[in-house]
Amino acid sequence: MLVKFSTLAGGVFIEQRDEAEYKADTRCFRFDAEGNAEWASYGDLTSNNPAPRWYGHVNKAKDFTFA
Repeated sequence: MLVKFSTLAGGVFIEQRDEAEYKADTRCFRFDAEGNAEWASYGDLTSNNPAPRWYGHVNKAKDFTFA
């Protein structure tokens, strides 16, 4: 999965899809020190939500392509 760094929400990697603009359901990933991924939706991170919901993800950082 191709992801691109953004300073949104203190630094996340946004999934790059074949779209001109990010949509509310575009996934934004962050990684812990062990390389475990979790994601939140772009819509949650840009809606001034003080506590966006983060979801666990089965992939590790090594499974992503970083742009």
